[in-house]
Amino acid sequence: MSGETRVEFQDLGARLIRRHTENGWVALRDDLLDRALRSFRPSAPVRGRHGAGDFFVAADALVALLRRSVDAEPQAAASDITCETDGSDVLVSVTIRLVAAYGAHLVTLADAVRTRALVELQEVLGVLAPEIARIHTHVHVEDVHRDPRML
Repeated sequence: MSGETRVEFQDLGARLIRRHTENGWVALRDDLLDRALRSFRPSAPVRGRHGAGDFFVAADALVALLRRSVDAEPQAAASDITCETDGSDVLVSVTIRLVAAYGAHLVTLADAVRTRALVELQEVLGVLAPEIARIHTHVHVEDVHRDPRML
């Protein structure tokens, strides 16, 4: 998006926001910010290593692979996954927020999700994949659903 187009977009957004009540602003704000974050935020690089040398994977691609792996767990679905890297773009932590099935043993489920995530990371990142002792893999259960179709 050119600088001129971006300014026009911002002006239009400001004019439209001023027309709305507080409730309208909240509805607009969530949608606008969500779109802006998806549109203008480049994906950070995550360093991996195999026999031919170092390579980089886009964090968004890594998150998509982790989501697919976590979602394969029958009693869980990932609602959000974030990755954190150090100054050399080496992965240092992964945070996975889950929706769990009602009745699932949460500690066992968190361990299964953590294991799935680490296996996926080792496949994708090779020798730079975080070891269990080195990576901070946080699993948070943020919601529980009775309906398995919600997972």
